Amino acid sequence: QQALSRGGYVPAVQQQPVSDQESEQAEMTALQIAAYVWLTGASVMAIYSVVQYLTLRHRLVGAAPYREEIYLADHIATPFVLGVLRPRVYLPSETPEGERAFIIAHERHHIRRHDPLWKLLGYAALCLHWFNPLVWLAFALAGKDMEMSCDEAVIRHLGEDVRAEYSQALLRLATHKKI
Repeated sequence: QQALSRGGYVPAVQQQPVSDQESEQAEMTALQIAAYVWLTGASVMAIYSVVQYLTLRHRLVGAAPYREEIYLADHIATPFVLGVLRPRVYLPSETPEGERAFIIAHERHHIRRHDPLWKLLGYAALCLHWFNPLVWLAFALAGKDMEMSCDEAVIRHLGEDVRAEYSQALLRLATHKKI
């Protein structure tokens, strides 16, 4: 069709509505891109954790049994619990004998409360929600809360008179130096 304008005929512009199919394709493409970005981020987080775990296991080769589920290792800087089903405590070999009782009590408290499991579940949530800064914050704060709670439990169990010695042990571990 043509419309009449001043001085002649001008073809009428017909606007064709965007089809629902084209709109859906654009949405699917955006959704697919978002899914690929999310999957890439989650995969990177998971792969990073597996590499870190394997690196840590390699550093623990040659760890010497100290007693029960406790091992002394040369190539670690701080004590920790490793394992969910059969958790083991690893201490740096150079840990002074006088501090070992405090550290073992602290790490055993982690085991009693199933902190390795909770930490694993928290990290799984972090892998799934890697894009959310609030999940990162929650994961970091949960870890700090676990540590402070264990510290309080050890002091409560061993008595207030060990507070100064326990604090010195924590400070030495935090600075990796002997005080």
